[in-house]
Order: sequence, then structure tokens, then C-alpha cells
Amino acid sequence: MPELPELEVTKDRLRLALAGRVVAGAVVRSPVALKTVTPPLEALAGRHIRSVSRLGKVICIACDCSPSTSSSPSATSPFPLSTSPLHLCIHLMLSGRFAFAPTRAPLNRLHALALHLDRDEDLRVIEDTTRHRLSVHLVTDPRQIDIVARLGPDPLGREFTLARFRQALGRRSRTLKRFLTDQSAIAGIGNCFSDEILFEARLSPFALSAGLDPEEVTRLHAATKNVLQDAIVHLRALDRLPERKDRTFLRVHDRLGQPCPTCSTPVKRVSYSESTLYYCPTCQTPGRELADRRFSKFLK
Repeated sequence: MPELPELEVTKDRLRLALAGRVVAGAVVRSPVALKTVTPPLEALAGRHIRSVSRLGKVICIACDCSPSTSSSPSATSPFPLSTSPLHLCIHLMLSGRFAFAPTRAPLNRLHALALHLDRDEDLRVIEDTTRHRLSVHLVTDPRQIDIVARLGPDPLGREFTLARFRQALGRRSRTLKRFLTDQSAIAGIGNCFSDEILFEARLSPFALSAGLDPEEVTRLHAATKNVLQDAIVHLRALDRLPERKDRTFLRVHDRLGQPCPTCSTPVKRVSYSESTLYYCPTCQTPGRELADRRFSKFLK
């Protein structure tokens, strides 16, 4: 799943590529992906793209208030036109990604959305799975989307203070793994970078959030910012949109059996429900190996 570092770099790349472009239309190839019906996608036609932003794991493409007269739909269109700014919000979920392609290039079953642009180019959203979890929303305000309205502070924002972080940790007791991946607690972190953050902070993924001492809270807060910022630096060195294969800089996540970069202990894995976590037994759990367990029982 793309997480904050990949999506932050993606946002910057899309902003450079899309600002000022005119939308010629949009096609949803995966009907289950489109989660809104009003306004219709046809209302995007003729609008200028004014900005691209990231809200947690959601990429939002903002368009001007009204279509340009040169490329707006016909007055006889059966679809009512919105005169409000429109936001095309895309949550890539587990296996979504963006790609540019000529408009004339054929679409296939992996294409969930094609945003037709001027100069005969598309921004396409591709979902490399048949599970169809990706979601697309067209709204006048991103806060109309539930997953956006419930977002906690962004780790790259000014609101991500140590005081607010400490309050969130103590709000209710749960494992640190669960806390870091709760989008209402902190926006943008998923399974991969939560592993990296906990390794950096030298904390067990199953330590309880409400049980940390002040020094551990400070360490975890700093690790969260440092790990994400370092990952962004790595990904910005690319000359293209980042992909999952670009996570070569990770230290423990998906590194089962490889030596810990700090102490050389083989990295271990815990499987639970539909996911896994990775950790170093020496650096994070004082030599104790964690047993596999079910998510529902141990990560609440």
C-alpha cells in the first residue's frame, strides 16, 4: 500500500505535471471505485486544475469553479454542471498507482480511472489486483469524505506536536502498531512505515500506547518524523512516480532473516490476520521473539 512518503512525493510530481492543465473528461472503468454520484464526473470537463494536495493517504486534485467556455460540455448535456470548485479525491488503497499515458492508448481491466487532459494525455489510476478496494470521490469539499474528515494530524504538519502526540497515545490503551496505523490518530502511516518507525524508536510493536514513559514518547515522536522525512528524501531522488519496488532503503520491513543494520540479529516476522509485521528481537524486544497471533485478539 502506498503510504505517506510515496504519496507525498507523488503529490509533488502530480502538482508539477497537472497545474494549469485542462480536464477534457473522465472515465471510470471500475464502477465500484466511484463512491459518489453528485456532482457527476462529467462536471469536471473543461475545468482547469489548480492544485494537487495530499490528505493522509488521499490524493486530491482540485479544479476551478467553472468550466472554461472553450472546452465545457454542451449546454444540452443531460448532466447538471456544478459551479463550485471540485475535488477529485483518490485513495489508492492496497495496490493502486498513477501513470500518464496518451489518451489514444487503449484502456484495460486494470484501469480504474482515466482522467483525460489537454494535449491528448491521460492521468490513469491503475489497480494491480482484482480486489477492487481503490476509491474515487468527486466532491466540493474533501471533508465530505469520511476517511478525510476523521484524519488525525499529519506527521509533516505543524500540528504534529509532541504534546498532541502524547495526548493521542494516552487516549486509550492499544498496541503501538495499532496506534501508528490508525488514521484518526496519525494520518498517512501504514503497515510498512510503522515497522520502520518502531525499529527506529527501539520499541516493541506490541507495547501499549498508554504505558510509555516520557522518554519513550519523545523517542517515538522523533522517530515518526525522522523515518518519514528520510524516506521522502530517498524517493525524491527518483525521476518518476515512486513505486513499491523503490523501498530498497527499508531496514526491517519485508526483510525477514536479513541482519538487523544495528546489531546483525536476523529480522523476525509476526503474521496476523491479513498482514504481517517485522522487527528486530534484540533492538526492540530485548531478545524475546514474538509469536504469530491473530489480529483481532492481540492488536485491539
